[in-house]
Amino acid sequence: MRLPGEILQGILARAALALLRMYLGVVFLIAAIPKLREDFTPALTAFVQHRAMEHSHMFYRGFLQEVVLPNAQLFAALVTWGELLVGVSLILGLMTRLSATVALLLTVNYMLAKGAWPWTPSSNDAAFAAISLALVIGAAGRTLGLDSMLAKRWPRSALW
Repeated sequence: MRLPGEILQGILARAALALLRMYLGVVFLIAAIPKLREDFTPALTAFVQHRAMEHSHMFYRGFLQEVVLPNAQLFAALVTWGELLVGVSLILGLMTRLSATVALLLTVNYMLAKGAWPWTPSSNDAAFAAISLALVIGAAGRTLGLDSMLAKRWPRSALW
């Protein structure tokens, strides 16, 4: 039998994860909106050519040069729609583990492109990656999210 203090700790932990989930969702949604208003390709290309190629980690530059730049239009669309879908999904708590995994992938790539490390003090991308990882592990969509309904129907799914 669980003691009242343990129950309260569980409730607070789930509420904290739900708050982090919604916060990160809003961050991604705010980042996506300007990219939807106009073509993000020129801004992405300029960032990669003038910032990332100078500041990114050496091991990451080949990927930027050989994969991202020649396919800038595709990557601009992937970033824009990825941020939008991650933002909406996290806010709603829908397929939270999947969307948090995509958020983790995006933020790690942002961090590498900027030449930051997880311990870099100004690396908000590292903080977002850590939040994403916590959301994946903690099944954060099951509290105040649509994943709670999906988990009742499909309890063994890893998506929620």
